Amino acid sequence: MLKLVIDNSKKQVNPAAVTCRTSCDLFDELTETCSISQNVNVDSSYEAARCGFFLSRDIMASPPLNNNHIGFKFSLIEEEADYLLDDPNVFHELIGKPVQKEKYTYPNKPDFPAQREDARWYVSSCGTYGCWIVNLCKKPLLHPKSLENAVKGWTAKVYKSPIPLHDHKSSLTLASKVAWIIDAEGYGQYGLLINGQISSISSPKPVNWTK
Repeated sequence: MLKLVIDNSKKQVNPAAVTCRTSCDLFDELTETCSISQNVNVDSSYEAARCGFFLSRDIMASPPLNNNHIGFKFSLIEEEADYLLDDPNVFHELIGKPVQKEKYTYPNKPDFPAQREDARWYVSSCGTYGCWIVNLCKKPLLHPKSLENAVKGWTAKVYKSPIPLHDHKSSLTLASKVAWIIDAEGYGQYGLLINGQISSISSPKPVNWTK
């Protein structure tokens, strides 16, 4: 007699969803992981939307993520988004050991270059944190007096300001690669610069967000 055995160990994946697993050329079928980043949920549309290294299997659907792209449209989702809350785990380490140094100059000076001409190093007025500033907005930006006075975006940590008003609290090995990235509409948020490219952002804009 034949016996039907169902393997429930495999995750149920929506084939229509834009995720690393379903849509990115960097997904490794053998290990079922991202081939360049670790600790990434490959079945999350949110992670696909915030990734600057996303390589769509459909060339026509690939977003323009080069350094000259004004506005950095990371969101690949054309339906209502379900990631409206802040994500406390903002950054992912790249595969391999973090770069270690015997002596760090952060936050007064970056320990690693930005490798892009439009980035400038910024140190907070309190002197406790620093980051690169990458401004993709062509309009003049008002400087809010405090985080509470800033015009908020789709999360509490996305807001209009030419400089960050809160600490990214990144590890020392990544701190000099953190950037405050301001989009074409003036909304800023933290992201990572890897080899001059915006490799990830903390909070992709949901398509159902309204001002």
